[in-house]
Amino acid sequence: MPINIGDKPQADFNSPLELMMDCHRRIERFLRVLQKVAQAPSLDEPNRAALRAALDYFKVSGPRHNQDEEQSLLPAMLASGNVAVAEAVVQLNRLTAEHAIADQKQQRLGSLAEEWLRTNVIAEESRRDFQQIVESLINLYQPHIAMEEQEIFPLASRVLAPQALACIGEQMRQRRQSRS
Repeated sequence: MPINIGDKPQADFNSPLELMMDCHRRIERFLRVLQKVAQAPSLDEPNRAALRAALDYFKVSGPRHNQDEEQSLLPAMLASGNVAVAEAVVQLNRLTAEHAIADQKQQRLGSLAEEWLRTNVIAEESRRDFQQIVESLINLYQPHIAMEEQEIFPLASRVLAPQALACIGEQMRQRRQSRS
């Protein structure tokens, strides 16, 4: 199950909304990886590497993605003063709350996975917990990503000026440079 964690994104910081969608594709991919590892009969070297790559993604890149949305995109949208954004505040708040829920689940998943990596074995109850958490993350992220990509990002592209999008892209770039 080879993973190319260094895959280049399709977009760059000049297209922050597209870059956020690239992040969504990686979230989906790493959730599938976790799903496959959870069902594997053993933690052989390819599965160890895949599990480590997924954990690293959710520990480092996942929080950056949430910051991109919560600290850059959403404030810029709210500052636009657009009526459609004001009407979407409930959705925006829900998405932010879902980030916190996903983070809690990922922390629990990370604890189980670290133990599995350390001992090379996982108790059946822990495996069931691991599988259940992965499935709950998939069930959380599917509608979350769909709402962002079908409603929020198109709204952002309509209401944000090119300068605001450029500022968001620059903030995203700085987040990644300061923590590399």
